[in-house]
Amino acid sequence: MTKLCIRLCVAFTIILVYGCTAPNQHGANIQGSGLSFACLSGDVTAHEAIVWFRTKGPARVSTRFGTQADLDRFAATQPVRTKKETDFTVTFGLTGLLPQTRYYYRGAVVGRTPGPICTFKTAPLPEDPVNVTFAFSGDTEEDHQPFAIMDSIRAMHPDFFLFLGDTIYADKGGKAGHRAAFWEKYLANRQDAPTQRLLASTSVYVTWDDHEVKNNYHPTHPLAPVGRQAFFDYWPVRKQPAEPHRLYRSFRWGRAVELFVLDARQYRDLEVGSMLGEDQKRWFLRGLRNSNAWFKLVATSVPFSGRGQDKWGGYSPERDEILRYIATHNVSGVIFLTADVHYAAVVKVPGDLGLKEFIVGPLGTHMNRRSQGTARRFEFFYKEAVNYGLVRVNAAAQPPYADIEILDAENNLLSRTRITSSGPVYPLSRVGEGVKSLAGK
Repeated sequence: MTKLCIRLCVAFTIILVYGCTAPNQHGANIQGSGLSFACLSGDVTAHEAIVWFRTKGPARVSTRFGTQADLDRFAATQPVRTKKETDFTVTFGLTGLLPQTRYYYRGAVVGRTPGPICTFKTAPLPEDPVNVTFAFSGDTEEDHQPFAIMDSIRAMHPDFFLFLGDTIYADKGGKAGHRAAFWEKYLANRQDAPTQRLLASTSVYVTWDDHEVKNNYHPTHPLAPVGRQAFFDYWPVRKQPAEPHRLYRSFRWGRAVELFVLDARQYRDLEVGSMLGEDQKRWFLRGLRNSNAWFKLVATSVPFSGRGQDKWGGYSPERDEILRYIATHNVSGVIFLTADVHYAAVVKVPGDLGLKEFIVGPLGTHMNRRSQGTARRFEFFYKEAVNYGLVRVNAAAQPPYADIEILDAENNLLSRTRITSSGPVYPLSRVGEGVKSLAGK
């Protein structure tokens, strides 16, 4: 087995263990494991991943992982004690992983039965022309459980899931006013069985939006730091030592995809009209210009094409600056992905660059019945039921292309748009034009 390295703030010694693990189904019963939730993985790269566990109380827990589905052979970290101060959650940073490889992992509390086996796939190397499939959506309010659509997403076998914010509704159904109350909101949503099954089967890239704190909050809101800390407690996000509160980051998936995950919340500045703040904007524009990926997928928790003060329309000079930069530097393959507004749509981005934004969701909350989707910028509009997006990038085609699909909770195809790496965009299907089930395809 290739030597693997693991870190959790500091480096841990790796223990290689052979022939001591019985097979287990992903996401199976965790009774007797000492774990409160089986597993969660995120911020996966070609060589790294973050894995997350929560124990039922203070305990010493380690990660076992490897490339065998039954974990008959595995590497393990030294145990780490979980603490009440972080609600008994813990993350481990796994490094030295092989690219484009399926890994299996589980939590192991000292003195207890190891937890269920879960899985994630590492990204291909930046130069590898590999197909990529991933799902994206947002908005899960606990009163709308079960989030059955999570099982439909899992049936599509995505390489990863992009969670675009409103992962909890801290301001609904009993408002959270302190850190423990925010934890309770995450606990309530994490208990959803379809969500657990999805998170056990693939990795996640996640950002936040307003309901992780309060509806349409601004960075100066007194609960913003508390909500942010609870978010870090409950999601596997790789922290930057020099910028411990940073959520914006990018991930490369082969030659085909670079994913830019923006933070459209904590750097807003109404006085200067900035959604991103100067540092994040500079990082984003430089990343777009320097990326040689065929497709640059921009994840924003609020619509880039949207109007209104809580969307990019409220910061239109900065939006225009970004679009001018894309045009000036001839950045190709830019696609915007978002959620937040509780309907699905394909929207023309303002300007004449021919860019598209794909809006999906919600996964589990009320639909937006007020919006009609009649404005000329809408190419497709749907507000009947919960939904999600699926991006399929075909790296072998000449030229390579990305199909962006919008699917309902039964995996019926609602919309599909193809974008080629050279730029042209055209619709392939719409509701009523051969709608069919894609489950298991």
